[in-house]
Amino acid sequence: MLKLFERNTVFQIVVILVVTTLLWLPHLAAPQPMTEPSAFAPLYGLLYSLSLSPLAAVIIAIVLVIVGGILLNLMLANAGLVSQNSLLPTFFYILFMSATADTLSPTLIVGIVAIAFVNMLLIHSTLLTIPSSKIFGATALIGICSLFYLPSLMFLIAYLLVAISYRLYGWRDWMVLLLGLLAPYVLLWIILYMNGTLAESFPAMAAVLTPPHLSTVNFQFSLSLVANAILLLVFLVSLFVHWRRFGERTTHWQKNATAVVMPTVAALGLLLYNPTLPVNLQFLAIPFAFCATVRFTLNTQHSSFSARHSFRHQWRSHLKDLLFVIVIVAAIVC
Repeated sequence: MLKLFERNTVFQIVVILVVTTLLWLPHLAAPQPMTEPSAFAPLYGLLYSLSLSPLAAVIIAIVLVIVGGILLNLMLANAGLVSQNSLLPTFFYILFMSATADTLSPTLIVGIVAIAFVNMLLIHSTLLTIPSSKIFGATALIGICSLFYLPSLMFLIAYLLVAISYRLYGWRDWMVLLLGLLAPYVLLWIILYMNGTLAESFPAMAAVLTPPHLSTVNFQFSLSLVANAILLLVFLVSLFVHWRRFGERTTHWQKNATAVVMPTVAALGLLLYNPTLPVNLQFLAIPFAFCATVRFTLNTQHSSFSARHSFRHQWRSHLKDLLFVIVIVAAIVC
C-alpha cells in the first residue's frame, strides 16, 4: 500500500481527500462554534468577533489544514528533506492537525503559522547559517502566534535551540531576535494605548502565561484516549529512528532537519498550558509529518536487494502497511 501511495500521485490525492473527509465529516454534520478566546488573544479575539457560523468555522479550519499540509510538503521538498513526488508530509500533517480538532481554534491557527516559522529557519545555500532578515522574520512570527495563543511563546525555545546549531551568538543576532519578537507587540501596544486599555493587558498576559495546576488533568479512559496514545507512540518511535540515523546525513540536511524537529520541544512546554487527555497533537504536527515520512520511506532505496532477503523485506513491507493503516484509524477515532 505504501509503495502505491508513494508512486501514484492520483492515489495519494484520493487517499488524502477521503481520509480528510472521514476526519472532519462528524464535525461538518454537527459543527461546533469557535473556541472562545482567552483573556489575552488580540488577533484571535478579532477573528472571534466576526461571529462566524459554526459551519463556516469548520470549513475554514479544513481549508487551512489542507493548505498548511500542502505548504509544508513544498517546504520540506524544496529543502531536500523529503522526496519531490511524495505527499506523505501533507497526509501526516493533516492527520495530526485534524485528529484532535473539531473547529477553528487558536492552536489550529498557530499550528499552521508555525510552518512559516520553520521555513524561516531552513537553509538553501552552502552558507550553514541564516541571515538577520530570517532571524527577524522567525521571531516576528513567534510574536504573531502569541497574539493568537499567548503560550505559543514557547516556540522561542525551539528557535534558541536552532540558533545554537547555527551559532548565532553575536550581539546583533540577539538584538534582531528581540526586535522581531517585539515588532507585533509595539503595534498592539500603540493601539491599546490609544484605546486606554494598555494597563489592563499586562495582568491579562500574566494570567494566561501562568500554567494551570496539574491536578486539573482530566483522565478518563476511552477509545479516543487509546488512539491518541497510539499516535503519540508512533511519533516517538519515528523521532527515535530519525535521531538514530541522523549522523548518516550531510551537515546541510542535519541543520534543516533540526529546524523542523525542534518545535517538539516547544510542544512539550505547551503541554503545561493544556494538561488534558487526550493530548492536543496540533503542535506536534510539523515534526510528526517529517519524522513519520522519513520512517515510512526508510530503506526503500534498497529494494533492489530484496531477492536475497525476500521474506524479511516482505515482512517489513507488510508491517509498515499495517502500521500505516493503524495510524489512519487512530487519527479518525481520536
